[in-house]
Amino acid sequence: MSIKEDNVSLLKRVREMCLNGQVASAELELHSVCRQAGCAPSTKIILAALLARRGQHEDARAILKEVKPKTVGHGCPDQVRLAISILISLGEQEQAEQLGRAYHNAFGHEATRWLREMSVPGADRLRWLTQGPVDELARNLANEPKAIQSLVFAQKHQRDLPTVRMLRAAIRRIVPLFENDSRQMAVICRAMAELAVLEGDQPQARRWAHRGLEENPYCATLALLINRLRDEGNTALPPTTVLTCVAKHHPTYPDVQAALIRRESDEGCNESAKARLDEWLKREPYSPQALQLQEELAA
Repeated sequence: MSIKEDNVSLLKRVREMCLNGQVASAELELHSVCRQAGCAPSTKIILAALLARRGQHEDARAILKEVKPKTVGHGCPDQVRLAISILISLGEQEQAEQLGRAYHNAFGHEATRWLREMSVPGADRLRWLTQGPVDELARNLANEPKAIQSLVFAQKHQRDLPTVRMLRAAIRRIVPLFENDSRQMAVICRAMAELAVLEGDQPQARRWAHRGLEENPYCATLALLINRLRDEGNTALPPTTVLTCVAKHHPTYPDVQAALIRRESDEGCNESAKARLDEWLKREPYSPQALQLQEELAA
């Protein structure tokens, strides 16, 4: 089962429980998932919202404890907005203002508008002033999001680190605009993951890649990227599971098949790797990559 299918199945169960008056059971199930590594942002958002709705604001804030001013730029805007609302309900005006200022700095005028509409403490003093190329690029990408892939492609073939940093900052600022557009968010997540790799930021590359798979669970590019990154065991799904999901959906993608077989072999699953290779050779007996793998496994 893919990341997205797992999450959708969970949210459907939770919805049915809530509709049937089983809110406590829904919270218990969400709690169990939130304790797992790599829990999807939407799960924490729903649990925190349910707790806040019942007046348990301190417990709701505990669910979103990772949302802090210094992590806002790398977080989910929905989580940040909910955390700010919970802090206001708790009377933590100073913390709400600090988090609001960080949200404003990270996501620009879209954040400013929300902060003012919600009367977040200090919002009246915020002025979204343009900061040169990053803001101009963010505005242009918001109007022409199709350009994102081309700009990232250019950097992958001729990297310029200042440009990579500017692209990361600009794309991050337009995330709130596309949160409800699954197709576009998948593109944005893939771009952010690839740019993070170019800058040597493996933790953020891994985070954006997994978030992108929530939007498009069969993206071969993201699966291969996750396979190349160091696995620290704190993500939603391990690389083998991600590759298996994508390989099943795209059985004719040789790079994905080869990556999965090599990983299974490296992890000691030799029988599974050999069986998968045999199936590949039956489909494509003269595939250069399959034949090379056959030599590797026999060595």
